[in-house]
Amino acid sequence: MTAAGVTKLRKDAVMALEIVFSLSPDHQLDDRAYFTDCAAWAGGNFGGAQNILSVDIHRDEAAPHCHVLLLPLIDNRMDGSNMLGGKQKLMSLQKDFYSAVAVRYGLTKAPARLSGNAKQATATAVLQRLRETNDKALQSKMWPTIRDKIENDPAAFLMPLGMEVKAPAKKLKTMATIFTGKGKGNVKEANPIGFTASVMRQTLCSVGFTPNPPSPRTAKPLPNKPAAVGVVETVRVRDCDLDPNLYDQTIGEFRQQPPSARNNRAAADAWVSTALNKRAG
Repeated sequence: MTAAGVTKLRKDAVMALEIVFSLSPDHQLDDRAYFTDCAAWAGGNFGGAQNILSVDIHRDEAAPHCHVLLLPLIDNRMDGSNMLGGKQKLMSLQKDFYSAVAVRYGLTKAPARLSGNAKQATATAVLQRLRETNDKALQSKMWPTIRDKIENDPAAFLMPLGMEVKAPAKKLKTMATIFTGKGKGNVKEANPIGFTASVMRQTLCSVGFTPNPPSPRTAKPLPNKPAAVGVVETVRVRDCDLDPNLYDQTIGEFRQQPPSARNNRAAADAWVSTALNKRAG
């Protein structure tokens, strides 16, 4: 840090990164050679070997493991966040480590977390393998706890038992399903050629668009409903429903439509009948 000119750090600055490499308890590898290659890989992917502060191999537990401590120094700057990166970078580093180091020692990838039917099927397969081999765990007093652990996380038991998880087969689509499916996109574009809504209703033509003639306005017949006693029935009539020929520009209102000839004949017959009755009386 002194050679790089780093003298002052933020209070929340990342001072170091730690990577832990581990082996299973029953491994048959030269763990010193393996962990040495792990440390070399860490130096090559995190700023160079000069950034390695320490490499410690611990055998105080059943699973031997190695702690590699790194200085997050990049381009003469302390930048631990960018050196570690996010989730995508971590996944990429795991893939690179597997292909660069783990494969050469005959190791396999850690099983992915399972869910749903795949998880249930894997738990059933693990329990079946324990019964077939008459594993000592079946006679253990801890068997109920072990069984619950298998059902909750069966992938953790695959490697010790020498098993591999089988990916569920994808259901293939039939040709009929493919041809009749709607696909993932929109079924129909709202405005495929860029015209406005009013123009889209027209016919596409090389000589332009011809406007549609306006439709004549006709008054809608009013429903014949008997009015309730003591209640004045009102009917709302819109101007667009009236005959434009009845509009009087002088008074600015619509004139009442004259009664039909049939209504005039009925009124005349009623008047004549009334007049004759009066004269006879």
